[in-house]
Amino acid sequence: MIRFLALLSLTLWWGGLTFYAAVVVPIGADAFGSTGQGFVTQQVTHWLNGFALVSLLLCVVPVFQSRRRWLVGVWTVLLITLVSLALIHRQLDMLLDSSSETVLEPSRVYSIHPAYLWITAVQRLAGIC
Repeated sequence: MIRFLALLSLTLWWGGLTFYAAVVVPIGADAFGSTGQGFVTQQVTHWLNGFALVSLLLCVVPVFQSRRRWLVGVWTVLLITLVSLALIHRQLDMLLDSSSETVLEPSRVYSIHPAYLWITAVQRLAGIC
């Protein structure tokens, strides 16, 4: 049962992230502009990171029981990237005022945001394994 729930949670996380990045972000940027889309993304990534956490927690027992080093390594990379994303997200949240949809320090946001994107890319590549 745990493996089934782990698979479902991974599907929700992975499918959600893929659909959001491939479909919602481009449409949102066209409709609301990049700043408006950024405020949507701010909220959505909280959910996606939450799905990721649930997935990793559900996978921990099957992964470590498998005793496959590469699988344990992938799980570890996914955990490290998730923690990194959460820390960066916290920094970005402090630079955004959602109530007025104002970017408080645009230069800091634009200097931090690429790290978030690169870590997400590493996370996606690790997840392919």
